[in-house]
Amino acid sequence: MSKNRNVRIWIAAACLLLVIFACSSSRNKQGKEEAKSIKIKSFQVPEIPPIYTDQRERAKYMVAHYWDKFDFADTSLIHMPEVTEQAFVNFLQVLPYVPYVDVEKEIFRMLDKALSTDTLMFAYFTELYDKYLYNPNSPMLNEEFYIPVLKYIVNSGQVGEMDKMRPAFRLDMALKNRVGALATDFIYTLYSGKRGKLSDINADYTILFFNNPDCNACQAIKAEVEASKLVKGLLNAKIPGNRKRLVFLSVFPDSELEVWRRMLPEQPKEWICTYDDGQVITKERLYDLRAIPTFYLLDQDKRVLLKDTPFRVIEAYLGERESL
Repeated sequence: MSKNRNVRIWIAAACLLLVIFACSSSRNKQGKEEAKSIKIKSFQVPEIPPIYTDQRERAKYMVAHYWDKFDFADTSLIHMPEVTEQAFVNFLQVLPYVPYVDVEKEIFRMLDKALSTDTLMFAYFTELYDKYLYNPNSPMLNEEFYIPVLKYIVNSGQVGEMDKMRPAFRLDMALKNRVGALATDFIYTLYSGKRGKLSDINADYTILFFNNPDCNACQAIKAEVEASKLVKGLLNAKIPGNRKRLVFLSVFPDSELEVWRRMLPEQPKEWICTYDDGQVITKERLYDLRAIPTFYLLDQDKRVLLKDTPFRVIEAYLGERESL
């Protein structure tokens, strides 16, 4: 997708949200003659009845009826991203405003319409879900919204077993270390050879940072973390006993230990810099490390608060918690 088209997509998505959360619903007053003169194909957004005034109820109605007038049989729409892909992005933008049970239900229903009508359209939409919800570089990355897509594919009787293999693997990884679940415990090793366990860290929060200090993205993020006064303050906070406010656990998951040892002096002194001896995390697939670097934020009990999220999101989350 070109940069300009990407900008247009976000602008249109923002406009849709303004429509959903407007105080009242208004009908399009175009005359019939003007409507007949329109020859180009377009996506028809459902009109929200004026009886729905609560924002969440308006969003639920929008999501439930979003695809009602879309022609899943018209495969020419696959080649019209300004119509179909734009509509899809708008749909994703509304999902955070409805309960998760409705997100799952409406994604199932949308995929059911696509698969029962045309397999090409089904393949097209599953690729869009992959692009926007699973790709690590997507600004809309959201594994929780991607899980219903994977569940649908894996459980569908109309999808071949070979076509289920990759989604089944992704689903298995996505269901590990979900937000609210206990983070999978593992043993880490320090430069000295001393070992420790994630579960033994005594801190209010733990930032878990899987990285390779030699990669450009990891170095850029290191600078971002070091520049955070909030994180630095929490790392250096003094509280009674051995407990810490925040621990930053940096884990090198790869096998090239000479690279890690060479870069170690450049790592911040406040971090606990470790490596995964024997690459247990990778070999046993304890964590989904499809992209490096990867961040997790854990609470004092090692429950996942944030999973595979940018550092700026972790910083904002901690800032909100500290301001309470």
